[in-house]
Amino acid sequence: MSHYQVIVVLPEPPDTSAGAALGDALLGDLLPLLGEPDYAGEDTDPPGRWWDWWMIGGRFENALLCTDPDDPRVLPAGHGDPRMVTSAPASLLDLAAQRDTAARRAADRWDRANGILRLHSGTETLSAFLLWGGERAERTCPGSTAAPVGTPGWRIAKAERRAAMQAFHAQDAMRELGAAGLSPVLGCAVDHYSTSREEFVGQARSGAVPGWAVIDTDGSWDDMDHPTGTGDGAEARQARRHYLRRANTLLDTLPDGAYLVMADLHG
Repeated sequence: MSHYQVIVVLPEPPDTSAGAALGDALLGDLLPLLGEPDYAGEDTDPPGRWWDWWMIGGRFENALLCTDPDDPRVLPAGHGDPRMVTSAPASLLDLAAQRDTAARRAADRWDRANGILRLHSGTETLSAFLLWGGERAERTCPGSTAAPVGTPGWRIAKAERRAAMQAFHAQDAMRELGAAGLSPVLGCAVDHYSTSREEFVGQARSGAVPGWAVIDTDGSWDDMDHPTGTGDGAEARQARRHYLRRANTLLDTLPDGAYLVMADLHG
């Protein structure tokens, strides 16, 4: 199960003229788009609903850089930099500055990580260790890497895979990257930082604002067409590039009256 960061674009700020709290008014505006926060199989749920619950902000509450976080139309995050908010009018968001900050941080990470990796030029990739682990499992028990779950062969292959991952993370470079806070959330650090500095920074810039999907003012979705956590191959990277290009174009051309909300969908 994964969390999906989704930007919802409303045509205007929520109506709080009757005294409703901003969060409650937002909830009312999002119900037609996302259904009840906790899935109950209601007829009012959007067609094809795949998320079991959702919430405003959630783990993505610090998602949008706001120029006036004290504006009453802004829903603040519960912690962190007060300028990073959960929802706000488009006219109060500084998306360019948010992208610049992400780019600067990415450049710093790339420089420091590659400095460490250059000191340990013999560092192997995770895929290499997993390959060796699979070969050891096959030598011990032929067919084990394709054995059914729960069988002795499967347990041998599982143990070798665990040992391979431990050996990968025991490399000096991996330990130093971890100590410096430079380990990627998912995947192999060697692969993660192997892209050029220009591309690495560009990816951070384009991905600074859009989440996994954007819901436009007419209720239409645009997303990566590639589920979270299903790999980092060429197809996934291409899908992400195409999505980010579309999403950033949409976000940069919104009318000032539009209102952005960050939602956390779990599915």
